[in-house]
Amino acid sequence: MKSKIYALFFTLFFFAGANAQSNLFIDTSYTAEQMVMDFFANSCATPSNVTYNGAPATMAFFEGANTNLGVNAGIVISTGDVTLIAADASTFVTGAMSGAGDSDLQNLNSGGFPSYDAAVLEFDLTVTDGGDMNFQYVFGSEEYPEWVGTSFNDVFGFLFNSPSNPNYTNIALIPGAGIPVSINNVNGGLNSQYYIANDTLGNADIVFDGMTTPLLASFMAVDNETYHIKIGVADISDAAFDSGVFIGIESLCGDSLLTPPAEAIATVTGNTVTFQNNSRYATVWHWDFGDGTTSDERYPAPHTYAQDGQYTVILTTQNWCCTDSYTIPVQVGASATNEATSRPFSIQPNPATDYVQLTLANLETVDYQLLDLAGRTVLYGTTTSGTKLDLRGLTPGAYLFLVKNERGVYTEKLMVK
Repeated sequence: MKSKIYALFFTLFFFAGANAQSNLFIDTSYTAEQMVMDFFANSCATPSNVTYNGAPATMAFFEGANTNLGVNAGIVISTGDVTLIAADASTFVTGAMSGAGDSDLQNLNSGGFPSYDAAVLEFDLTVTDGGDMNFQYVFGSEEYPEWVGTSFNDVFGFLFNSPSNPNYTNIALIPGAGIPVSINNVNGGLNSQYYIANDTLGNADIVFDGMTTPLLASFMAVDNETYHIKIGVADISDAAFDSGVFIGIESLCGDSLLTPPAEAIATVTGNTVTFQNNSRYATVWHWDFGDGTTSDERYPAPHTYAQDGQYTVILTTQNWCCTDSYTIPVQVGASATNEATSRPFSIQPNPATDYVQLTLANLETVDYQLLDLAGRTVLYGTTTSGTKLDLRGLTPGAYLFLVKNERGVYTEKLMVK
């Protein structure tokens, strides 16, 4: 039996080889805003004002299509190091992340016990087409099964409110029972039809000893109303034994499939090309450098061509369902520049204050993004004739401006005063 005393003395035990055998893929390289906008912005609703509060490495993208999770892909948040979830259920992981609790989650705990290591995803959601709004999720924990019925009842909440009803309502409820999904309410002895005993099954992919079946958190929405969504998980009574929640991409009218968009930037120095992989949501990458050599590294080492000339580089991405490819023409040798191809745009002024003008070299459709130094998207859109961008409200400093057309992705540093 796992011991709380053991957890206090040894806050983290992890079998290093387990992750290599898991079919659960965890990737911490994306921001909360990227994933919420990519997964949940659709014809039903538009998210905004995305924030995440939690210790480092407690939120990630996951792909679990080849596991018993029952959810193909989405966002996972945890009270511990999220990368350790992809391990055999016989492995024990627990991490005191020195994180604060959360009063809203703590209020869901009927015993009134303190909370720790809260991991909380929040965003506003403007509903386009009213009706049932459904979020698909799975809750899992290392507290199972030894601590069922005790004060170590890690809490999960799926809360929402609106201007007309500012008090939070928890919609993470057991179907037909109307009580919160928690360790003490869903387990091998209570509401067991919604429980999966990973420890008994010898699950090789997901470390949590127990987890729920896929469930829906639902609320009735009104057309054009803006709701605030708060999804969180927290340790209760102590900071040991991790718990987490998987939120599926099929939430909020989302698609069951996820194309892994392939994107890359090439920088040429003489005969050597450095590639920056900006692809998203892939689990497999394949580079064809156009000279008979390839690489399956996500981030390949700089590639040196033996002969001067123009080469066509193809990056192919893949996940459980879909593939995508991206082509970059590169010119190497004496006539090479430090850009794979010339920029098809300019931005003026630079440095800028309140506004910047995006001007296109040709009349073509391009996507543009403005990223801060943490990789967060602060502006984005699509244009065929250029546009004037409002920079008011941005923190002064350096930003990266990206423009994508059919030939590639191009960047320029923008200073905001």
